[in-house]
Amino acid sequence: MSRKKGNIIGRIRKTHGFVNSIGLIDGTLFALAFAPMVRGEDYYIWKGDYAIKGLVICEDATIITWVELGWPGSVQDNRVWVNIEIYFDTDKYFDQKEYLVGESTFSASAVMISAFKKCHNSNLSKERRYFNTKLSKVRIKTWFQRL
Repeated sequence: MSRKKGNIIGRIRKTHGFVNSIGLIDGTLFALAFAPMVRGEDYYIWKGDYAIKGLVICEDATIITWVELGWPGSVQDNRVWVNIEIYFDTDKYFDQKEYLVGESTFSASAVMISAFKKCHNSNLSKERRYFNTKLSKVRIKTWFQRL
C-alpha cells in the first residue's frame, strides 16, 4: 500500500470509523444547453433538461482521484460503475480489503460499501439506519467540502 493510501485510510478511519476505505464515489450531471443530435432522448433527465453523466471518486480531503465522463444523463450511477476499468480491474486499483463508500444506488461488493436500501412497505432496522447515517455523514461532509 502506498503511503498516500495509508494516510487516506487512517484519516477516514479516525474521522468516520470506516476501516480500509480509500475514498468516496458519486455520480453527477453536467447540463447541456440543448439535446444532442444523435440519441438525444438518452441524455434527457428527470429534471427536464439534457445532461452528460459523470462518476467521480475522491479521497476524504476532496481530492479527485478518478473521473468517468461521457455517459448519457439518463444512465444510472451503478450502471456506469459496473462498466468502467476500475470496476473490471480491481486488483490494479485496490489492495486487499480496500473499498469505496457510495450511496444506495451502488451495488455492494468487495470494493464498494453502499447504504442499505429501504424495501417497499418496510423500515430499516435501528442498526441499518445508524450505519446509513454514519455513511451519509462521511459522504456529505466530503462532497460539501469539495464545493
